[in-house]
Amino acid sequence: MRLPLVAFDIDGTLLRTRGAGRQALDEAFLQLFGWPDATEGVNVAGATDEVICADVAARFQAPWSPADSARVIAAYLPALERRLAEPERTEVLPGVGALLDALEGVAHVALLTGNWSIGAQRKLAAASLLGRFPFGAYAEDASDRNGLVPVVRRRAAERGLAVSGVVVIGDTINDVACARAGGAAVVVVETGFCTPEALAASGPDLQVRTLAEGAPWILALVAAAQDMPASA
Repeated sequence: MRLPLVAFDIDGTLLRTRGAGRQALDEAFLQLFGWPDATEGVNVAGATDEVICADVAARFQAPWSPADSARVIAAYLPALERRLAEPERTEVLPGVGALLDALEGVAHVALLTGNWSIGAQRKLAAASLLGRFPFGAYAEDASDRNGLVPVVRRRAAERGLAVSGVVVIGDTINDVACARAGGAAVVVVETGFCTPEALAASGPDLQVRTLAEGAPWILALVAAAQDMPASA
């Protein structure tokens, strides 16, 4: 039986880490390249970690390569883990657990995130959510976020899952652009990094204040995605 695929963003959608990821990146760039406050002025809301790194390098007029990304990841992870271990650093946003429970049996659930996969795993583990997402699409899977919907569809197929439509749930205008590029429906939640006005202007299918308040409408949109063509 084909089921809709619901693909969740992480930061600002499922959880908050009070800047842990950005601070850990800054620490890694300072350690490796001597660049202070490396991400200052760089848009990180809805951007992939790979794009953030390239933008930081451009800010410092430096070339960037996959080998540089690998070095940053190696320095970033311990810095991230230290921050995530701090008491009350990680907050699961309202309604996340209940919505995931409600989706069981009616949709396939996955991640669609700008985080590197290994960073995503650390954040989800800190929030006790790691076991809720069996697969996903991550920063290393596409040159920018707009290429991630086809990746998450492919990952579902590789697991033998029959997918009808895809619904992306995120908190930024980049999530809307990503969904549109991949032919997916999109829900935006106002718990993240964009103003409600900016989210509305981006043209989502549904905009909600929190996942808790918006759950009935989200579930209705997911039910409608049951009838979307698999290639939409």
